[in-house]
Amino acid sequence: MLESMLLPGAENFLNKSSRDLWTEQLANDRLILSQVDAAISAFTQYTLEENGISEYTIDTGQDRQTVKRDNLQSLYSWRTRLVSEIAQLERSLGMNGCAARRIVPGF
Repeated sequence: MLESMLLPGAENFLNKSSRDLWTEQLANDRLILSQVDAAISAFTQYTLEENGISEYTIDTGQDRQTVKRDNLQSLYSWRTRLVSEIAQLERSLGMNGCAARRIVPGF
């Protein structure tokens, strides 16, 4: 009966712990960050006049997204969000000697 209420594809997550899901998300975010960094590097290494590129394809393994040099500001923004999410996931997973804590008032 529970499965009839699930969204399509949700059955893949029934037996996964939160830690497993966070670990997978961390690996995905790191992969995407490396792709975003490669795109930024490709765009900023040379100016267009110096044979720089105008388009770059980011391949996350799930999809491909072509970005243009004009999208450089959004790439920097995307990078900032990824770095923040990676740091949060690392804290939540207790990496680097820290772990997330949840404090609940006792009243």
